[in-house]
Amino acid sequence: MMKKLSENTWNAFSVDSLFPVIEATKGKTTAGLVDGDRLPYIAAAKSIIGCKICSAEANGEWASDGNGMVFVQIGDGAAGLAHYVPISFIGMSGKTSVGYSECLNVYNGLFIERCLSSNKAFFSHGHSWTGKRLAKTKVMLPVDNDGEPGYAYMAEYAQQKRDAMLAKYRAYVEARIAELGEYVEIPKLDEKEWKEYALEKLFSVSAGKRLTNADKIDGNRPFIGATDNSNGITGFVGNSNSSCDKNILGVNYNGAPCIAFYHPYECIFTDDVKRLHLLHHEDNEYVLLFFKTIVMQQRTKYSYGYKFKEKRMLRQKLMIPIDDDGKPDYEYMEQYAKNMMLRKYEQYLTFLRGKE
Repeated sequence: MMKKLSENTWNAFSVDSLFPVIEATKGKTTAGLVDGDRLPYIAAAKSIIGCKICSAEANGEWASDGNGMVFVQIGDGAAGLAHYVPISFIGMSGKTSVGYSECLNVYNGLFIERCLSSNKAFFSHGHSWTGKRLAKTKVMLPVDNDGEPGYAYMAEYAQQKRDAMLAKYRAYVEARIAELGEYVEIPKLDEKEWKEYALEKLFSVSAGKRLTNADKIDGNRPFIGATDNSNGITGFVGNSNSSCDKNILGVNYNGAPCIAFYHPYECIFTDDVKRLHLLHHEDNEYVLLFFKTIVMQQRTKYSYGYKFKEKRMLRQKLMIPIDDDGKPDYEYMEQYAKNMMLRKYEQYLTFLRGKE
């Protein structure tokens, strides 16, 4: 049984002692990058998730080798961060550099990345992570019996954490697939007949309620604001008011107008968000997710100066699939959403199995 982190002896090591080779990255301008499918561009940003993927053929001269530790050198939000990158990549000259070591691998690389990034608070746009400041930065790492960095321990620890998370993800995906049931063959979207309905014929529309920052109480209930990210959640509060709801579609009329999110959990809403419940069908996750996309297709009409206010919202026309009787085909919408989710979960499960 491997030791816990707290049972290890830890020592401070300088960056240049861990990475005998530190090189500047070679990219020149972001605008010059050509899109592709093989070469990631690692920006001077807080996260490399969603990074731009570039063409290796068109941008190969700017590539740096993989299995390296990328040091983010500048930026108020990112300077001082480290990213382990296993494959060839592009980093911009002056913004990032990369360190190499024969001892580095994907597992201890991820461990060291987290330890190095704990120094982030010391750096900013005006206090860059460059030159001697980078080379002599100290990082605490567990050591082996000889007092050297415990690369084997770090790799084993990271791999165990990874395997546990993969098992957790797999269990979740398998449970969701079982919950969704079998894939059902249904007509394609362009094979269905569609009809225009005013939103007020399909939904009841209720208001949110203003909650000032001064009145917010710390808690665990999601607070839904007029944002376009994080499923509309802008914080967590202990407050409750007349807007408290769940299993509902929240639609912004202000801030980021005509953005919609489905909320299965109990939450409260700011007064810039309207709450939509179906009038003629039981609210459920799959039908509401289908409508989420339909509602958001209208968002190009609206802006901060042309708000998606309640009267406009009620009159807004939505094109929806209909059944043989010319009525909204809620069963089709539900199965379509389920089929989409089943395909995505099966793809994810195949990906997870490939990681085992």
